[in-house]
Amino acid sequence: MTLFAAWLLKEQLTVVKLLAVTSATIGVILAGGGLHFQAHQTLGVLSLTVAALTWALMSVLLKKVPARYSALQVTTIGTLVALIGLTPVTLIVYHSFNWAVMLTPKVGGGILYLGIVSTAIAFVMWNKGLQLLQASQSGLFFFFQPLVGSLLGWLVLGEALHVSFVFGCLLIFIGVGLTLRN
Repeated sequence: MTLFAAWLLKEQLTVVKLLAVTSATIGVILAGGGLHFQAHQTLGVLSLTVAALTWALMSVLLKKVPARYSALQVTTIGTLVALIGLTPVTLIVYHSFNWAVMLTPKVGGGILYLGIVSTAIAFVMWNKGLQLLQASQSGLFFFFQPLVGSLLGWLVLGEALHVSFVFGCLLIFIGVGLTLRN
């Protein structure tokens, strides 16, 4: 987001901002286990990289939305655009849904949680944060996602955390601290 913000929003690109982004990026790589991934994970790593870049671009472009629109309005419009764009794809694979499983309380509740809490509320809060901070500042908070995901994987699923995770966390916190101090 820092690079997109410098390019599209003409936000000043300082040495401190570049150090912050570099620190946080290396931190995410370390926290995720480093660059050591197996061949069958390559598509996933590439997909996540593209997703992060497009998310960053979208977030910077949202800074161009006039201030008269609230975070809730922006999120609602984005949701409607996604609904229109994704409904045809859903209808194509509709026949393969296992509705008996999807309508159970456990799965249905999970879907509602993901849709309402993890998506709708989170998007409104993210969009509000974008309105309050520079794009380059708010973008570094995106680096906390892998940390939360790894911690939840450890807490809920019993996944292992390695020493590189601790060093990665430290670098992410340094990067965020640098940009907020600037």
